[in-house]
Amino acid sequence: MSYYENALKMRPYIEKAAASLSDAEALEVPTMFPAWAVGLEVQPGERYYYTPNKTLYKCKEGQGHTTQAPWTPDITPALWEPVDVEHSGTIDDPITAAAGMTYIKDLYYLDPSDSKIYLCTRQDTPSGTSLQYLPHDLVGIYFETVT
Repeated sequence: MSYYENALKMRPYIEKAAASLSDAEALEVPTMFPAWAVGLEVQPGERYYYTPNKTLYKCKEGQGHTTQAPWTPDITPALWEPVDVEHSGTIDDPITAAAGMTYIKDLYYLDPSDSKIYLCTRQDTPSGTSLQYLPHDLVGIYFETVT
């Protein structure tokens, strides 16, 4: 059996083992997760690697679905959120913001587009507010600039 054939045979076992990793561990080895593709039946909490932008995404709670070409993880934040390491959300350890993430009032976020820190000042539901924009887009509505 060739190296390639052996790797293909092992892939399902690797993906099954990867499912048990924490998000922080998963970010160390994102390519161990199944690649996002059209036609997959995905369940809330499942993680998929989106090759075009080299990002690991998690299917949002309550958003199980069948993947479709126009609903890629990078442009459908209602269905997917990027996996990120845990941050405390303090001014010294802000959470890295991403389109489609759930923001929590009184936590601090680092906007990767301008490297500024923002404080979330509003929350629409008890579990937070899912926004398709970065903090710099919503200053005065959901955020205030801190640095």
